Formats: sequence, C-alpha cells, structure tokens
Amino acid sequence: MCLACFCIPAKAQETASPSRTESRASSPRKLALVIGNSEYQGVNRRLKNPIHDAQLMSQTLLKLGFEVQTHLDLSRAEMGKRVSAFAASLPTGATSLVFYAGHGVQIGGASYLMPTDIQLSNEQNVQLSAYPLRRLLDEVSAAPSAVNIVILDACRDNPFQPAAPVRYRSTGPIGLAKTRAPRGTLLAYSTQPGQLAADGKNNNSVYTAALANTLLETGLTVEEVFKKVNALVRDKTRDDQIPWYESSIIESIYFLPSTPKASSPKNSNELKGLEQLGLEPYWRSPFQGMDLDNYEWWKSAEPDQPPDWHLHLDNYEWGKLSDYMYSREHDSKLEDIPPWLKRAENGNVIDMTSLGVLYRDGSIFYRKDKNFQLPPNHAKALYWLQRAAERKFALAQLYLANMYQRGEGVKKDNAKARQLLNEASKTQVPDWRIQAVSRAFEND
Repeated sequence: MCLACFCIPAKAQETASPSRTESRASSPRKLALVIGNSEYQGVNRRLKNPIHDAQLMSQTLLKLGFEVQTHLDLSRAEMGKRVSAFAASLPTGATSLVFYAGHGVQIGGASYLMPTDIQLSNEQNVQLSAYPLRRLLDEVSAAPSAVNIVILDACRDNPFQPAAPVRYRSTGPIGLAKTRAPRGTLLAYSTQPGQLAADGKNNNSVYTAALANTLLETGLTVEEVFKKVNALVRDKTRDDQIPWYESSIIESIYFLPSTPKASSPKNSNELKGLEQLGLEPYWRSPFQGMDLDNYEWWKSAEPDQPPDWHLHLDNYEWGKLSDYMYSREHDSKLEDIPPWLKRAENGNVIDMTSLGVLYRDGSIFYRKDKNFQLPPNHAKALYWLQRAAERKFALAQLYLANMYQRGEGVKKDNAKARQLLNEASKTQVPDWRIQAVSRAFEND
C-alpha cells in the first residue's frame, strides 16, 4: 500500500517567489519534507520514478506556498536525521506535509519505509534496517503544528519475490499495513492497505501525477483532493490501483482556496508628471500580462522577441516556463510533435528542448486505434539540446549537462557538464532544476 502523509507546517530549503513571501508574515507557515528513494542496492531493486515523483511534488508544493525540503536517495541514518530535524522545525499552528516515494514493506502488521542502503537478506533484517512508518508519524504528530498530512507513494515492489514485468513499490506481505492517523493528521496511501502500486511507465507514478495536478485546483478541501485523486487513479488503472486515505482532521483545510474576482482598477493620474524623473524604455518580457498558468496559451506561444528573450526572465516567469516544460515531458501527444519540429527548425528554443528530452527518454503514445512507440535516440537528443544550449537556453543546458555527466549518448565529460551547469545557474531558473543536476556530481 502506498501511503501519503501530509504535515501542513514544514520548513523548506527552496524559496518561493517574492510575491508569496510577504503573505507568510500574516498566515501560518506551510512546510514540506519530500523524500524520493530510487537507487536501491541489489539486482532489480532500483526504481526509476521516485526521484521524478519527488521533484514533481516539490515543484507543486512550492507553487502552493510551501517551504520545501527535498532529499533524494537517503540511507537509514539520513532518513532518521531528516525526519527528526523536520519535525523539530515545525512551528506552532503550522501546516506540515511529508511525501515519500520509494520502496515500502509490511512485516508483522507494521509498515516500513526502505532506505537505499538496506540489505535485503530476510524480514528480520528489514525490521532492524528499515525506517518505521510509526516513528515518522509519532515525530510529526508530537510537533506543535496544527495540521499534518503524510503521503506515501511507497508500494512499488516485493524484494523477497522474483522480479515482475511491472514494477511495484512494496515488499511482502503485499503492500503497506493499515495505520491509524494520529490526531490532526491525514494519511494518504497511493493504493488500498495490503495492495500494490505500480512504479509507472513514464517519469511519474500514476498516483503522484494525478495528485500533483489535483493539488493545483482551486476550491478543493484536503479530503476533496484525495477523493478526486482516488477517482482519477482508479479510472487510469481500470481499478487495478485504488488509492485510500484516513483523516482525523476536523476543520476544512484548503491547499488552494478559491480567490474572489478582482475588482476593476480605478482610473487614476498616478503616471502624471513621472516624465520629470527621466524614465527610459525597459525590456518587456514576452510573458508580461499573460496568464502563465494557462497551458493552452503556452501551447501556441511563439514570443515575437529577440533571440535572447529567455535571458531576461525573472524567477517567477522561469518557474512558470519550467512548469510548462515539465508538463510537456509527461503529457505530450503524438499530434504535438509535428508543430514542435516546425517551430524548432525556425529557432524556437522551447520546442528544441522538448524534442531533445523526447528523443532522450523515448515515449509511448497511446491511441484508440493503435499505439506507437518512439525509441530513445541519443544522437537526435544531443542535436536538439545542443542547438538550444548554444542559444543559452538554461533548461537545455541542464538537460545537456545531465547527459554529459552520465555519459548518455556521448562520452562522459564532467568538465563539460559543470560548464553547462554554471551557465544555467546564471539565470533565474528554479533552484530545484539546478540541484537535480548538482546532486549527480555528489553521487558520482
């Protein structure tokens, strides 16, 4: 069973946009701890998607005003240290959220989260070396936070059974055990107690992808969010995976409350006389005045701006552009590709980068009549990413740095990778994008 536990007050390593920082002074803090464990030791134990799931959730929670700490591939000691530090940092009245993606196991009716350094020899070893879910709940519930939400997308495989063609996030007995939610806490599982949840064929699990999208919908209470995610996952998996949650939260809590319509601006003469200040024309962002949360606008966007328009984006605009690029990676359709190719040939760095990522990872396109597969093609991936990187497009530089660091389709070259990383760091591209590449050097 995959469990999701949200603790609404939490401390974040990544910073939100300046416009959101001021509002924290008068409202309870929201803090989140996000953990993604993928690089497990042993044959067939590695999971592809937990790191991507952790990055997607971190990005989503930042949009919701959370202060987010993101940690990848933690050992047993590191998991204990991070959870304890997070719980100790929760202030009075805060909202905390804990998200874990990785292997999970049920033994003797108790649930355990599995660190990447665990040695899977027998069940007794797991009880000694894994991280108990109950300990996480006890530490968070003991904090002075007002609301705690815990989410576990953890049931992905059974280490004590032969490898299956579909990757899961649990170990035997199947799934995680049912656990009572402490007072003021919501526990969310990516599937029912005692069942498994698939790791996912794309870059994210079915559950995390549905959750990330639903969290950004306005006017839904916490319970309504998880009810909708339940329906989305059941529909997507044809009831093979049925999410579940348990809550002891009494009041109505919203991730993104509905906002009243803004009143029409009043006519004023505020600009009268400003010509005396010696004002000069200033570069105008291609996104200024646009609804950057509207992906339909992005799909047709071809900014009529100088070639280096992306070098002038601020942190907020980069965040929105990064969101859109991330959505392309996971939601692209077959009919999207021809327009990408046409615009990329005409110099559109957004489409060049999207094509580079598409060719790097490959994709499967599901259609009513016939499915199609695009196998990975590193030569084409390098071609498009290099063209965009030459135009100093930061996201392309980061993707390309990752390929050089890993030696994917090109000779491994850490010096080249660091050069590209340094170039991208000069822009206002989101910190989590920079950190995702930087961590690869730490583990090299």
